[in-house]
Amino acid sequence: MKIFNLQEIKQKINIATDLQELINSQKSAFIDFSSGLYLVPPPMQFLFPLYGSDCHIKAAYRQGSNNIVVKIVNGSPFGGNGVVLVFASNTGKLKLILHDEGFLTTLRTAVTGIIASEFAPWQPQNIGIIGSGNLSSMLYYLVGMKYPSSNIMLYARDKRKVQGITEAICDSAEELVIKCDTIFTATSSTRPIIHTIQEDSNKLIIALGSDDEYKSEISLNIFGQSDVVIVDSKLQATQFGDVAKALKHGVISSNSLIELGEALKVGIAEKAKTIIADLSGIGAQDAAMAQFLLSRTLC
Repeated sequence: MKIFNLQEIKQKINIATDLQELINSQKSAFIDFSSGLYLVPPPMQFLFPLYGSDCHIKAAYRQGSNNIVVKIVNGSPFGGNGVVLVFASNTGKLKLILHDEGFLTTLRTAVTGIIASEFAPWQPQNIGIIGSGNLSSMLYYLVGMKYPSSNIMLYARDKRKVQGITEAICDSAEELVIKCDTIFTATSSTRPIIHTIQEDSNKLIIALGSDDEYKSEISLNIFGQSDVVIVDSKLQATQFGDVAKALKHGVISSNSLIELGEALKVGIAEKAKTIIADLSGIGAQDAAMAQFLLSRTLC
């Protein structure tokens, strides 16, 4: 068994040069997941209201792989932490511990956001990010590489936290939504942040923070305006995130959902103007990230 710390892991990934390879790796994971090639158990979650934190446990096995991957990650107001465990699929032996401190989860989530942004039938011009944590910082970095000619602006309740990322800061979430055609939400909010959008305007909203039954970033009425709703897992979407709430209240139906892996294969309606991607994260992403590192002769 080998153990690799965060510094050693980061030495194996050059985001600037590896971005497209990371995107392709995650795309393959989503396509394979929707094609039934992954065994993914339901995620486990622990919520700690006393500390304002949570712990998520996700796992996956791709058929034919030598590895089973289990990811444990904790998020709190004090920062994130976590570990990825790689077991031999034939013996169950623990082969590798990636003590990534939550870095790999942040990276694969941001990469997924970039993948979702490619569904816009228009060329993103004004891109907004709501949030001030590690995920927002990573998104800002990746969006800048993916769309170097676009305008990128941020909003967070605590402006001081985003001043270190950019000077293009909006005074409110409403201002950001009005100005932007592509919007990422990367928060741990328990109440909707985006309440309304302009009618007949191009809007792609990519929600990356509402990954349990209590978190919420998008109001229900926006789902009623949506042309397309993308989820990473239809099964998870019935339990977690804003889609689960929209389903419960009958705003949308489960038949209207399209999994990200399926959308990558067949595309979405070219005339779609309001697109929502509500993504809670699946174990297949973590397995793909672990495999990416293993391909870099990590062990």
